[in-house]
Amino acid sequence: MERLSSIASKTFVDDLRSEPTPSQGTVQVPSSTSLVPSPPKKLAKVSKKDGARDYSAEREAARLNTSDRVADLAVSGRDQTLGDEYIKLAQAMILCTLPHSATKETKITRRARLGDGTTLAVTFSATADGIGLPHGADRKLLFWLLDRAIRNDSPFVPWSSAAEFGREMGLEKGGRTNKQIKERFSRIAGLVISISRKGTEATALDTFPVIARAYLPNSIAGDTKQASLPEMGDRFGVLLHAPLFQDIKKHNIVMPRRLWLDLKGPTPVQDLVFWLYYRCYAASSESIIPWDALSDQFPQTDSNPYRIRQHLRKAIKVLKILWPAAQVKEDPRGLWVAKASAGMLDDDVTKNRVRKL
Repeated sequence: MERLSSIASKTFVDDLRSEPTPSQGTVQVPSSTSLVPSPPKKLAKVSKKDGARDYSAEREAARLNTSDRVADLAVSGRDQTLGDEYIKLAQAMILCTLPHSATKETKITRRARLGDGTTLAVTFSATADGIGLPHGADRKLLFWLLDRAIRNDSPFVPWSSAAEFGREMGLEKGGRTNKQIKERFSRIAGLVISISRKGTEATALDTFPVIARAYLPNSIAGDTKQASLPEMGDRFGVLLHAPLFQDIKKHNIVMPRRLWLDLKGPTPVQDLVFWLYYRCYAASSESIIPWDALSDQFPQTDSNPYRIRQHLRKAIKVLKILWPAAQVKEDPRGLWVAKASAGMLDDDVTKNRVRKL
């Protein structure tokens, strides 16, 4: 297993190094990934150069680390251990994503057209005074809370310490991590989501604050002198807005938990991998998603119009390593997607796995 992981890791890194610039034209993605034997390579140690950060070395180390994780996931997919546990993610927030980086905007709307003809519009609003919209890795904490609620079949999510989230995410212990978790939670606590689903005959519109109430230790929420939740006694935790909880139970995307947990790298690429995974899984026939439609769904973090295509090329390569049967490639008109020729994982009734993932 270690050998195959090293081979996949090296192949993935080589692919990213040979990534063409937009002026070189469209990349044709092969229908399967070839794993060519090569000597395993260790992660380079990142150190300061002349007392300053070496950004080039940091990027190289991050790229190698990402490739190792993708390779490990690919091995797990082939030996079927990848599907031992699932996570359910909010469909609306996979198809229409949160900002990738901090923004001064307090309200952002994303739009997507679904395969059944429904138009989905999601508006994210920051309502807490002086606190911005969730962005970047904040989505990990938000999805973690939502998934725990769905798994427990209750809008109440027990949460006793910042370390509880940190351990599951593999974060380093320490004050810096706790501070980041506090900041992430404060942005999530002020988030309000409006979801519009427009069909051929009617439009459904719902507006949800994410969190109804919370009673949390200072390691998460700071010294807020908050009152406990009477119906929960003295238990620490978060009470999600009940209608939002019901909406996510009805509209969610199921994927292997390790895929969501272990996939690292730039947030835009992660978002696109998860989105492509869903599109390839849900596709009933081939379709073209226009380039301008993608800009309505995903944040544009700079003025480079080709940036989303660069991220897509990387996301397609990641998905192809994890799921060679996925049918997706670039097309001059946009992104071509079709029904996968085989599921990511086989059904396994002994593990109550009956969905073709």
